[in-house]
Amino acid sequence: MAAAAAKKPEAAKPAEPPKVEAAKLSGLEKAAILVMYLERDTARQVLKKLSDDEVKKLGMAIAAVQAVPDAVIESVVGDFIVGLQSVALVPYTGRDFAQSVLPGLVDEGRRHVVAGAIRRRVGSDFEEFVKSRSASAVAAVLREEHPQVQAVALLRMGSENASRVLSALGEEAQYDLTIRMARAERVSGELADDVEDSIRRALEDQDDPLPIGGAQTTARILGRLPREKNQTVLVRLRDEGNDLADRLQRLMVVFDDLIGLDDRAIQQLLRVVERGDLVLALKGAGPELKGRFLKNLSSRAAADLQDEMDVLGNPRKSQIRGAQENVTAAAQRLHDEGVIVLVTGGEEEA
Repeated sequence: MAAAAAKKPEAAKPAEPPKVEAAKLSGLEKAAILVMYLERDTARQVLKKLSDDEVKKLGMAIAAVQAVPDAVIESVVGDFIVGLQSVALVPYTGRDFAQSVLPGLVDEGRRHVVAGAIRRRVGSDFEEFVKSRSASAVAAVLREEHPQVQAVALLRMGSENASRVLSALGEEAQYDLTIRMARAERVSGELADDVEDSIRRALEDQDDPLPIGGAQTTARILGRLPREKNQTVLVRLRDEGNDLADRLQRLMVVFDDLIGLDDRAIQQLLRVVERGDLVLALKGAGPELKGRFLKNLSSRAAADLQDEMDVLGNPRKSQIRGAQENVTAAAQRLHDEGVIVLVTGGEEEA
């Protein structure tokens, strides 16, 4: 009886799944719940936008989902709707909507035609592109094009841009293009696209100009020719009244080239240069060149000059450059007078 009266052990209750709280869900877990409770066709369209890896991660998250309280589902869906609404309410101007959204709302077969037509009529990409370029650069590109292409390009770049560019062209071109623009009532969309693309490509090629030195490099090249040859070029430029001759002459020798002078030449140069120019020039000189000048002074004079350089502080680069140019010009004059030998050219030809 006692055995009969013994209580039967109670069956173990299954463990309750952990309580799900919306606030503690990760983004991936919320996405898993959302996809599970979307209509199948809608869920299918969502999954099409995801990569294979993203779908796999989402699938693993879905597999881990257990019972989800109705309140959590409502919270997840509610958050999604709020987020979707905020995206949908991103402000569009009519022009923005027409260009970026409307083409995507028509079927693929008509999309290209619709997008092209809208872009040509309301788009401002080409106008903004030209606006960011100098009028002279655009004018230089247009000069290489047929006059009718020039006219179409001017009409397509906006009145403000066109006015700037037209002003940079010659009077004859202004007259001719005014007539052509006035007569150009319509143009095919394909031709307008070709003109814009051509001008855009030409201008983009100018965005990364390669520096090649201009007058400075030219002077250095001339300076390494035998003297009778570079002087022949410079004399002819002077005879033609070209100011470039003097500029090239000044640039043919730079201050650092004076390191090639012998001690006697440096002593001659020290007699004719202005003290202020010498102090500034040597202040910006390298140790070797500065040492060459100082060693050709008496100990006392060298010490005084060094003291002046130390007291000078930090002069502007433009001041140093100007002083060095004056010293170099003095050396050039002494060279022309036959007082010193300044190496400005290559070896004399036999």
